[in-house]
Amino acid sequence: MAITRSGLQASPLPLTSLELGLLLVLAVLVLFGLLLVYSATYYLARHAFEDPFYFVRRQAVAALLGAIGLLVLWRMDYRRLQRLSIPLMAIGVLSLIAVLIFGEDRLGARRAFSGGSFQPSEFIKPILILYLATWLPTKGERLREFHRGFIPFLIVLGLVVIPIFLQPDLGTGLLIGLVAAWMFIASGATVLQILAGLVLGAGAFAGLIAVHPHAMARLSGYLQILQGTGGAGSHLGAVWEAIRSGGLFGKGPGAIGYTLSGQVPLPHSDSAFAVVGEAFGFVGVMLLILMLTTWVILGFITTSRAPDTFGGLLALGVTLWIAWQGLINLGGLTGVLPFTGLPLPFISYGGSALLSELIGAGILLSVARRMRDANLDRRGGDRRAHLPGAGRRRGAAGR
Repeated sequence: MAITRSGLQASPLPLTSLELGLLLVLAVLVLFGLLLVYSATYYLARHAFEDPFYFVRRQAVAALLGAIGLLVLWRMDYRRLQRLSIPLMAIGVLSLIAVLIFGEDRLGARRAFSGGSFQPSEFIKPILILYLATWLPTKGERLREFHRGFIPFLIVLGLVVIPIFLQPDLGTGLLIGLVAAWMFIASGATVLQILAGLVLGAGAFAGLIAVHPHAMARLSGYLQILQGTGGAGSHLGAVWEAIRSGGLFGKGPGAIGYTLSGQVPLPHSDSAFAVVGEAFGFVGVMLLILMLTTWVILGFITTSRAPDTFGGLLALGVTLWIAWQGLINLGGLTGVLPFTGLPLPFISYGGSALLSELIGAGILLSVARRMRDANLDRRGGDRRAHLPGAGRRRGAAGR
């Protein structure tokens, strides 16, 4: 074993193919994102701040801080994070409440501090995944009971998503709910619990749409697209036109005139996919989707080979987070799903989002790294995490 008492690797070991694959794809995605942010914000930053590198510099700082966090978490034994799950969860929930009281109103919502540079809802994603991965396995058979499993899970989830819905940020709340629900299912939920969750989720979603006019407007626009009466002249229509204008190989990152004409809202953040389409064409779009898909597949491989239930749930949560966020963003910008405003993982502008995503990647890499140690410790044994029904066997890792 090459693990010190601090939980860090005492001496470097060769990278496994899984770690190498995750790192290479991640590095390409982050660098690609920095290039797109620079392309989409060059003129805006030059006119608004007299500094063409204003946005990309901020994004690069977030990438650097995220890379440091990733390296620390990657070299750390992820099981040492269990003891931090409760205090981090408390800090995360309190920050969500604090932003409702002291946060700044931006674009019709109150989601961030410090001029939008710190967004608590982004950091609650890895925190909740860590908390659930620690808490769910301890429930054992009680997880399958409504009053001792399902109801406590709803309370934990409600502590997070209710403040986010009040900001309002329906897209992030929906994403967190989806990830948490799948982690609960993977831990051994019953069919009745799943059905009850679907009914409650659908009811809550319908109520939120009815309360928030902008959500109703987005849903109405989506229904018009399905009926063939919407799209042209809308946000979605502008994104489609930007992608079509890129043709097969694109115009290049310095020639995205349509995207920068003002017809595509927020091309550096919510609509970054439009920049990809115009700058790099259909080939670039497909390569981006391929890279994201590859990263998610490697995440699921890590999940299936995790040394213990806690690691398996951690890897599952991080992988589902990136997978669902990517699908919701791409689905909203292609008309497959209603538009939510969620950023494209590792690509869109947003320091809090990128930093949070790199922290999640570091946790996933830590699980992948510990697989090698488990193989050395338990040669010939069954080393799979066996996520379905995990809560009915062992508690948290190491118990």
